Amino acid sequence: MSVWDRDDLCEIEPGDDRLDVPPVQMIDRLIRWHEKRAANDGRLALSCEAEGLTIAAETNRQRALAHRQTATCLRLLRQRCGEPETAPQSAFRGHLKPKARSRAEVRAPP
Repeated sequence: MSVWDRDDLCEIEPGDDRLDVPPVQMIDRLIRWHEKRAANDGRLALSCEAEGLTIAAETNRQRALAHRQTATCLRLLRQRCGEPETAPQSAFRGHLKPKARSRAEVRAPP
């Protein structure tokens, strides 16, 4: 049985030698790289086809598809085993949080 056939991949403790999941930032970089390569290979396939190079166009189309599939698999890996994505904390949003105010003291007229 391969380590990839297991259902408990996310329960692997840090330091366990069965599988080391890379950090989320590294997975994000890989996803962006594969998406860029897929786009470049897709454009190259179109230009090869326009020049009549059908074999080169088909090869680049297959390469682009492989990069897209790899990016999809990496997204699923990030979703399943990565840290949950949180919205970035912006410093300028602090003014939108309600502040605790002391109650005003109302004095009765004399």
